[in-house]
Amino acid sequence: MSIETNTNTNSNNFNLIINTPKGLFLDKYVSIATFKTTEGYRGIMKDAIEFTAAIVPSKIYLTLDNKKEQIYYIDHGIVHFKNNVLSIIVNDISEKPIEEAKLNAPKDDKYTIIEEIKIKHNIVK
Repeated sequence: MSIETNTNTNSNNFNLIINTPKGLFLDKYVSIATFKTTEGYRGIMKDAIEFTAAIVPSKIYLTLDNKKEQIYYIDHGIVHFKNNVLSIIVNDISEKPIEEAKLNAPKDDKYTIIEEIKIKHNIVK
């Protein structure tokens, strides 16, 4: 797992933070982020309206300042955008397809992030 950060605060960029159960994966400024929710693909740019959605396994496309695109493969998760900060929490993320990454990685997680949220919610009740 790699952690990428940058502090480029171009006026057309917003802050993207991606977390997994293992911790911070990415924290950088991007101009566009495109990902798939249960409602279909959604592209986000600076000053978009606030929203929260569920993410489905797919690719996330990030357009950087220099118009270069980075692609990551993501698993199920949750996305929230507010005040030009896009926060994404996903079960897994990789630079290669998730299924291929899972075949090569040992399984040590007892619960997925969604299951953990449900368990914590039931404990609070």
